[in-house]
Amino acid sequence: MLKLSEKTIKEKTMNIHLCKGDETLEQALDYINEHDSEGRKYTFDKEADRCYVGDEAFANAPVIINYQNKYWALHIV
Repeated sequence: MLKLSEKTIKEKTMNIHLCKGDETLEQALDYINEHDSEGRKYTFDKEADRCYVGDEAFANAPVIINYQNKYWALHIV
């Protein structure tokens, strides 16, 4: 008889902010920082934190900004 082991999987939540119209990355970050339900603050670097669907930065970011179909991974301050 095959015995299956039980594993605890830690649930992870990712939020994606979709920029609207002429909203800039800076405006998106301000909005996210003002409206985080847990009061967390975020930051990112325009060059270093650009990410792609499926890469490690995208998968591990607590918040992603989608600006003109390009993605940036935010970091908690």
